[in-house]
Amino acid sequence: MQIEDGVGRGFLVSVSESHRLNVSAKTAPRPFYIARDDGRAFALDSIVASAAAGNIVLYLKNTSDTRNMFVDVICVSALNAALWKLSDATGTAAGGSVLVPGNLNRGSSLLAEVDSRGDGSVTGTASSARLGAVRSAASSSAEFTFGGSLILVPNQAIQVEYDAGTTGAAEVAAVFHYEDVGRAN
Repeated sequence: MQIEDGVGRGFLVSVSESHRLNVSAKTAPRPFYIARDDGRAFALDSIVASAAAGNIVLYLKNTSDTRNMFVDVICVSALNAALWKLSDATGTAAGGSVLVPGNLNRGSSLLAEVDSRGDGSVTGTASSARLGAVRSAASSSAEFTFGGSLILVPNQAIQVEYDAGTTGAAEVAAVFHYEDVGRAN
């Protein structure tokens, strides 16, 4: 008897020498498999020399027409104690430094399908739905941790605001990946 893999690819399952079915489980975080198998996991950071209250320090917009963007984590840190707000973004981003995400699969030449900006001088956007807020202590960091559950559909954007804190150096880093719309794994 032959058993196929169940997804129509024609691969057969196998049995070990001790007559046990060979199986495996996906137990690593999802971005690992997306980076390894698809080459569509990315990271970027925005370094702000002098963030001030009200600055948009990171803007991310999914520019893909066929893929959802899954945000895994956004890390924030500042020289001074700060309050950070994450929200949906509306409008058209302008200003700020254009950020180029790095592919986490260093052997992949695929580029992120994203409009990403930072450095505290992003303009042209407005915050809509608040998705969260975190505080970081002076010379410390905090995280918005989603494990891929923050999903940006095509043409949706989010932004991180340095909401309250003394003017000073700040940094924001994000890790995200893409999957085809409708993919169920």
